[in-house]
Amino acid sequence: MAPELLMRVRESFNLTGLGILLIGLETLPLLQAFELHTVWVVKLVFADGHEEPATASVEEISRPGEAGETTAVARALLLTPEGATTVPAGTQVYLLERAEL
Repeated sequence: MAPELLMRVRESFNLTGLGILLIGLETLPLLQAFELHTVWVVKLVFADGHEEPATASVEEISRPGEAGETTAVARALLLTPEGATTVPAGTQVYLLERAEL
């Protein structure tokens, strides 16, 4: 399987004990198509060209809207905690394969 773009990272957060939550600039159709909580092997490609493999699960987050707006719901990726550190904005995340659990 050729790597396919899942996300361009807008921001990331360390969720203690869970891993690193990656929030994308936009929700790409490929990420939207996956079932929640499925686990995938991904490749992080940083702005300087450095690449790093990782394991991530598909999650869904919601954020309250401004006054009078509805709650925004979006897909996100949760990197497993093994050695995970925050990921800078602009990093691209590519799908490699479904993880064997």
